[in-house]
Amino acid sequence: MKTKLAKTSDKLLVLLFCLCLGGMLALFLLLPKEEVSLKEKRVLAAPPRLTAAELLSGRFAADAERFTADHLPVRDFLVGLDARAALLLGRQTAGEVYLCRDGRLAEAPAAYDEDRIRRNMDAILDFAAAAPCPVDLLLVPSAGAAAEEGLPALADPYRDGEIIAAAYQMAEGQLRTLELLPLFRAAEDPAALYYRTDHHWTSRGAQLAASAYLASIGCEAGSPEDYEVRREPDFRGNTYARAALWDIPAEELELWDDGGRYLVENAETPGLHQGLFYEERLAENDKYPVFLDGNHSLVRVRNQEGAGKGRLLLIRDSFGSSFACFLAEDFEELVLVDLRYYREPVSELLAAEDFDRVLILYSVGNFMSDSNIVKLD
Repeated sequence: MKTKLAKTSDKLLVLLFCLCLGGMLALFLLLPKEEVSLKEKRVLAAPPRLTAAELLSGRFAADAERFTADHLPVRDFLVGLDARAALLLGRQTAGEVYLCRDGRLAEAPAAYDEDRIRRNMDAILDFAAAAPCPVDLLLVPSAGAAAEEGLPALADPYRDGEIIAAAYQMAEGQLRTLELLPLFRAAEDPAALYYRTDHHWTSRGAQLAASAYLASIGCEAGSPEDYEVRREPDFRGNTYARAALWDIPAEELELWDDGGRYLVENAETPGLHQGLFYEERLAENDKYPVFLDGNHSLVRVRNQEGAGKGRLLLIRDSFGSSFACFLAEDFEELVLVDLRYYREPVSELLAAEDFDRVLILYSVGNFMSDSNIVKLD
């Protein structure tokens, strides 16, 4: 039989547990509900709608669960605690992101999928065969593949080289391709070519890739010394938001200005914008759209100085935003298309406008996961 002291202790534990639950419920009901998580860089769940149809379909319960989870009091602390606990327990990833030994964050490797490579390349080759101008292909390796030093000891192997080799082998004789992985690995500091808190390449990485591409098509490639570099502090990117390791320090985002004059417009925002950088975006939580205003279905960049030659169609993912800033000086006009948002056949755009070249640029991660490439026509 339990002693009187033990019974009292049990009652205190039950009381404490009930007080914690009641306190969390009170905080949940009283605290204002945010629409966006600044740290996770995503829109939070809206309150569920209580209707007969929602109840009968089961959507109300699912929506209520998402709403409760997204607006749990001290959620940021709990999410960060869970991410740190996962690392201490030996799990190498937090939200599919590696914490490297040098403190940077890197996306976990893209899975090698031979069928996905074949389907994407079949679509690209069919498109290139019908195109009235040369088509180039550039696949961008991930940060973990390009800068392998410092990766966790038990990290899964990065197969970016195999993925790129398989795609380029299919393209042989039909597309111009450019190998970036050896170029990046041979750089003085490969890790500096990618952000420490984001999966994108830095301006330094984008400039190195753009110079290599321009040289490959016979254009004069610039050097880092040709740019005025402006550094913006307090940048935390996509991998930071996904990893939930909130104590990772912020870094600088660099804007490399070639001094040119450009007009930029996109399909979703009316009017013209002067310059390649949308500096108002630097005041926002997500600063990466400072480059050409981020992701749009179609973006046009016109060189006002007439120094560029010809017109380039760039079919791209988000890596193309900063990359295009280093091509703008060399072309009369750049047209960027993002297949995730562009709903018209790209072949119609090619037929309606005169382009000198087409460049298809994808990061390896997006090349292996984006289901829109197969719609290229």
